[in-house]
Amino acid sequence: MLARALRVPALRKRLLLTVLAVVLFRLGQNLPLPGLRAGALEAPGVDAGGGGEAAGGDPRLYGLVELLTGDGLGELSVLTFGILPALAARLVADLVGPLIPRVRLLAASGQDGAAVLARRTRWLAVLLAAVLGVVVTTGVYGDGCVPLTGLCAPGESGLVQEGADGPLGAVTLVACMTAGAAVVLWLSGLITARGIGEGLSVLLVAQLAAVVPGQVADAARETGGARAALVVLAVVLALVVMTVLAVLVGQAERRIPLQRTKRMIGRHPLGPAPTYVPVRGGQGGFGMMIPASLLLLVPAPVGPWLLPGYVLLVLGHAWLRAGTEPDTVEVAERLKRSGMFVPGIPMGRPTAQYLAYVRSRIGLAAALCMTVVALLPVAALLVLDGPAERLALSATTLLIVASAAVGTALPAARQLGSFAAQHAYGPILR
Repeated sequence: MLARALRVPALRKRLLLTVLAVVLFRLGQNLPLPGLRAGALEAPGVDAGGGGEAAGGDPRLYGLVELLTGDGLGELSVLTFGILPALAARLVADLVGPLIPRVRLLAASGQDGAAVLARRTRWLAVLLAAVLGVVVTTGVYGDGCVPLTGLCAPGESGLVQEGADGPLGAVTLVACMTAGAAVVLWLSGLITARGIGEGLSVLLVAQLAAVVPGQVADAARETGGARAALVVLAVVLALVVMTVLAVLVGQAERRIPLQRTKRMIGRHPLGPAPTYVPVRGGQGGFGMMIPASLLLLVPAPVGPWLLPGYVLLVLGHAWLRAGTEPDTVEVAERLKRSGMFVPGIPMGRPTAQYLAYVRSRIGLAAALCMTVVALLPVAALLVLDGPAERLALSATTLLIVASAAVGTALPAARQLGSFAAQHAYGPILR
């Protein structure tokens, strides 16, 4: 498919623009902020004398922050927060939006309402970046440490250069970090509109590709010996199996056959035309897995109760999500108005009950499969019996990587196929 797509000039331009946007994104995540000492930070867990822990240097928290920011926060780069503000704003909009009547009205008003909601979500992301920028600047100018990472400047040198330690320097830092979040939003929108795939997903994959190999190598080094290779093999196998299962469950559907009542149009009978109602159960995807996996990062003594809670959260969310979409009563009424019915099932309420029954069974099967997907990284890493905090972080990392891979590859593949088919059959349809 890629070779065929590269023969299409419009697709080559889109691919080139996507690659350039990703390169600019990664360049911004490695470009240091003005007024700070580049490379003056110490790794978490190492004090100035080479031992002990840095302030707040929890390796699990630092690894998660590194994953979500592309190590931009640890490097204090221009794109400090990566796509974190955009993801947080989208999560807040998804959770809080349905509770606000005005937002529900905009969501139901078609493309114009969706454009308004998207614009407000972008403003929310910029506002979150400004708040985070104030928090980071306060830590940098205060005790010389970066919040949420445990990274600190060695000794009494501090992170701020001479001449940049005044109020103007602090305002400049906040402005740069806020502007960096706006640049990330612009790049993601540019990829979505004129590139390949969904912008945030593509940038997330680029961010993970820069961070995850280092985290896997650290896990292998901590395991040590001949088992280091087993760690890498377990991570790769778990990631491949998780991605394949998630794609299969997400794309699988039960097709309920339909028939149309026979009608006469002139002298020609119309119907019964074969068609079907698709019923899917795996649309929830990784929606609850990643937030639920954060439970595994909670330290003992709460730890022994966290794995059952993690499983129940994933299973319950996947089953409830499958049971709420689509509305079977609305589907049954739509079939009745169009003169279609399920063979052997009366129209109206019996059809809605039958669709709900099938959907509940399909949803339960899909929920069980997605629970297996959620447990795969935990099981694969527990077999290796490595450090508990490293295994918990690795499980969350694998879930995020698999979610990003599925969320990026499938839309991009569909988009490539659509453009290639349009190029191939375009001259015939003109």
